[in-house]
Amino acid sequence: MRYLSLILLLVLSGCATQVPSFMVVPQIFWPQAAELQGAQFSFAVVDMRPRTQSLTIKQGSDEKHYRTSNDVRLQLEQTLTNALRDKGANINSQHNTQLKIQMNQLQASVSQRPLDHQVVNQVTLTVFIQSDVGTFSKSYAGDSSYTAPFKVDIAAVERELRILTEQVLNQLLQDPAWKAALN
Repeated sequence: MRYLSLILLLVLSGCATQVPSFMVVPQIFWPQAAELQGAQFSFAVVDMRPRTQSLTIKQGSDEKHYRTSNDVRLQLEQTLTNALRDKGANINSQHNTQLKIQMNQLQASVSQRPLDHQVVNQVTLTVFIQSDVGTFSKSYAGDSSYTAPFKVDIAAVERELRILTEQVLNQLLQDPAWKAALN
């Protein structure tokens, strides 16, 4: 009887649905020129996504939504703060000039089919600058997709969404328009 209970426990634990560990930890690689030398502003990243889950897996009529294991908003804010400081910016939370980056979309959608799966990634960020002289806003976006055989590999989806997020961040950071509005 003891062995039967043990076998039943193992079978049931094998069938249990596990929540995938899913993290988005982008890094920024850009030239180390002091483009923002002397610029002072407050800085924040705000999460305005309609759905806070970053991973959706759809299999037939069943759709599951998962949050990232890390705090994506905080991760982006820390990464961008370090990048802006590396460029010479002085970030002061009490300053009148405000630089805000809004996360509008950061999503990986997986459609699992019997023999393959399709992944669609979408990232949209908007820069807002408010100062005594006026306001500025501009959006930056990117998307990617791929199809692969068999069951979805969460690590591959995580990597592709991270890479797309890095591409959008680099597009944003290299744009001289917001830097001109900031100065």
